[in-house]
Amino acid sequence: MIIVSGAARGCYNPAVDFDEYRARTENAEKRAAAGDDRGAAELYAELAESDLPALDRALAWTQAAAAFERLGETDEALAAYGRAEALEAPLRRFSAAFKKGDFLLRLGRKDESREVFSSLLERPEATLAERRSLESRLKLLRRPAKKEK
Repeated sequence: MIIVSGAARGCYNPAVDFDEYRARTENAEKRAAAGDDRGAAELYAELAESDLPALDRALAWTQAAAAFERLGETDEALAAYGRAEALEAPLRRFSAAFKKGDFLLRLGRKDESREVFSSLLERPEATLAERRSLESRLKLLRRPAKKEK
């Protein structure tokens, strides 16, 4: 069982070196490619709970979230995106938040998606390309004008 809101159960927190990190990531990718999203999510969550640098852990949570998406586990996916966002925020990164906004959009949760993208657009660290991408998503999310009677 994976606990996204807290620590993953049965997770050994080893010091992870690069070769081990690469091997574990490749194993998770192979599981996902083979359709074993549950196994991939578990491996990514274990990596995210290890002593990797914050951005590597955030990436692992983001990949776990994608696996939960494919499993149809919305709450687990959103929780994993939240864990990734928390790791990225102090480093002024927002890849996880961007992907969460896209996920909310795919779920049809347009107001929440619009809120995520609007808040990201206000951040000063966004590149021109990121700003363009955020603006195009917000354009898609514009509320239709109400017709006057």
